Amino acid sequence: MPDWDAIMSEAERLANWFLHRNVDLAEAQKLLEYFARKDFDSDAVSKYLDAMSQNPPPRSKRSQKHFRNLKQIWDEWQTSLEGQDKARAWGWGVREARVRRGGR
Repeated sequence: MPDWDAIMSEAERLANWFLHRNVDLAEAQKLLEYFARKDFDSDAVSKYLDAMSQNPPPRSKRSQKHFRNLKQIWDEWQTSLEGQDKARAWGWGVREARVRRGGR
């Protein structure tokens, strides 16, 4: 059974980081989807972020900064949550950040 107090506490912390680092929340949401597709493998996410922060798709130079910020958050995020609970916290963090930004 999920520990919702821990999940929401982590979500709040993540939302603060997302906003402080001006993360592209659409990319943060895509990262969550990638994490789920990779069966909640944190190492796979780290490798993905390494690749994307060094050589992002040719959409724009801004993408590289967003991926670097996401990588920094992912690497610094020391949590006892694992698997689906970690994904839940990330997802709620993205939602909270969107609300605080005014829905963008």
